[in-house]
Amino acid sequence: MAVRSLRVLVDNVSSDPRLGAEHGWSVWIDAGEAGCLLWDTGQTGLVAQNAAACGIDPTSARAIALSHGHYDHSGGLATLLDAGYAGPVYGHPDVWQQRYSRRDATTYRSAGMDDGRLPNGLPGFVPLREAHTLAPGLTCITDIPRRPGNFTATANLFRDTAGHVPDRVPDDAFLVIDAPGGRLALLGCCHAGLANSLEAARDKCGIERFQTVVGGLHLIGAPESAMAETVETLKRFGVTRLYAGHCTGQAGLDYLREHFQGDFTPTGAGLVIIP
Repeated sequence: MAVRSLRVLVDNVSSDPRLGAEHGWSVWIDAGEAGCLLWDTGQTGLVAQNAAACGIDPTSARAIALSHGHYDHSGGLATLLDAGYAGPVYGHPDVWQQRYSRRDATTYRSAGMDDGRLPNGLPGFVPLREAHTLAPGLTCITDIPRRPGNFTATANLFRDTAGHVPDRVPDDAFLVIDAPGGRLALLGCCHAGLANSLEAARDKCGIERFQTVVGGLHLIGAPESAMAETVETLKRFGVTRLYAGHCTGQAGLDYLREHFQGDFTPTGAGLVIIP
């Protein structure tokens, strides 16, 4: 598979005045003659509106793959199914788990796919584990081990509304794309942390280097030590191009802009990336 381009369809900000923004993430992957894939679907039906503004029919995707089951990555599925999408939807089996985010000491909000928008489920759901090849040159990595001492972004996430069962987001996943210029890691929210994620690619697939990393790094509210670990991981894996957005947060973006020793670009809806 020769990936020609990535186009951000949904992000927290927009880089194109024609496109709207929301707290969400979705990327259109153009693989040329092999077809196109959709990575995540944003929070609402905005994914379809933004795609149309870009001349893209999202229902024509050969597949949809989910980085995890949070609403801001899976919420657009209902709109796409209603519009006629009938292809496979890949994801870790735990994308279906009930999950909540703690807003304050006593308030919990549903954060998953079980909010009633998919009353009939996903007929085309394909569960995947470990390292799963979606197409030649495109691998989804999940079941990411959490190494002691490495940063993870799972604070205030739970499986219950009493705060007794933490949600470690075991369904967190990312894509590895073999591109002409070098390997690219396409993230969702990176709840597992970048160090754990790229180390999983090394351990599961023997990958030692990436040229490019794209997506959310979930550094919102993270300590500076987590930001420093992220930069160290980018250096250790030879990353020279970084496109960060969505849940990275402004403080995270500012830190990366200052400390990452490579080409840095904040993402936004409409941004086109040539691997």
